[in-house]
Amino acid sequence: MPMNESHSTSPFTEEEEMYRRTVRAFFDRELDPHAEKFVGDLDYDRAFWRKAGAAGLLGAAIPEEYGGPGASGLCSVVLQHELGRSTGGTTVGTSIGNDIVTSLLVKGGSESLVRRWAPGILSGDIRQCFAVTEAEAGSDITALRTSAVREGDHYVVNGSKIFSSNANKAELIYFVAKTDPSKRGRGCSMFVVEADTPGISRRGMETMGYDAYDVAEIHFDNVRVPAENLLLGEGRAFELIFYIFGLERLEVAARALGEAELAFRLALDYVKERKQFGQRIFDFQNTQFKLAEMKTDIEVGLAFFHDGVRKYRSGNFNLTDGSMLKLWITEMSSRVVDASLQMFGGAGFMREMTISRLYRGNRLHRLYGGTSELQKVSIAKSL
Repeated sequence: MPMNESHSTSPFTEEEEMYRRTVRAFFDRELDPHAEKFVGDLDYDRAFWRKAGAAGLLGAAIPEEYGGPGASGLCSVVLQHELGRSTGGTTVGTSIGNDIVTSLLVKGGSESLVRRWAPGILSGDIRQCFAVTEAEAGSDITALRTSAVREGDHYVVNGSKIFSSNANKAELIYFVAKTDPSKRGRGCSMFVVEADTPGISRRGMETMGYDAYDVAEIHFDNVRVPAENLLLGEGRAFELIFYIFGLERLEVAARALGEAELAFRLALDYVKERKQFGQRIFDFQNTQFKLAEMKTDIEVGLAFFHDGVRKYRSGNFNLTDGSMLKLWITEMSSRVVDASLQMFGGAGFMREMTISRLYRGNRLHRLYGGTSELQKVSIAKSL
């Protein structure tokens, strides 16, 4: 659990806290000691996912009638928080956190689609990715150019996606395409398709942080997607996107908060051991003041995060709430991680140091899921 958090203050249910303990034990056993093995090794990653499935970490959103636990969507938020607090998370990136897209299948897919893929998702045999962003369509999703044209019982898809997490390893791809270009957002539809479908190709992309982070371009060249793979219906992509927007922003905030907690812990341990000028770095007043500021920032962030969880559970968590939460916590996390690295001095600049890996990866949180600037635009529109 987070620093000084007790069950009396936690907004999570006992079931969710049990899930947290399962996640924590799994990461302590299977992720943190072996993080470097993931780098460039998709086979090792596949084995990890299967172990996660066997441990009961995956497919929390799948209802009981399909073999799943039918648990709260907030389990994915718990998972992201614990991933942020894990030293191994500084290597693997989002990885296992992409399980959030299972909610899209449950919400928008037919019974036959859910029954077809639920067992593999739960076991870890099916990994998933969500492909929306394009070279000319980042924050403005309505500008996307990928097209899906109906031909009988199929849609023929052409176009490209970039910056898609888990895209190289995924067996299942969720993507958004234009089915009616004349309607902008109302002409966007969401589909799901097997990654080995003819006409789909993928190319890995290198990122600044998270050395085992799988990000790729996806190209669709006359890909024939069965019409039954359309989720919810034509023109309803944004209903599904908004359905997971709140949860996604809670997830990003949870991950960033967890990384701030990890950075603080690493820095505190280091300054209590490292000596300069005959005393511990911790004993310098400047160090104590910086640590006090960081601890306060984290506690404020934790309270803000808990408030968001409570609002989400009650159904009162709107887009503005999500934007404010993501904006403040990701910016706070960057401050804390930066200040933590500073306490390591030159050692913090060494690539093999956990704090160095954390610093490089943490920068992503102010970019993906909507940049900080986009969050400000969203907040301003509500004023």
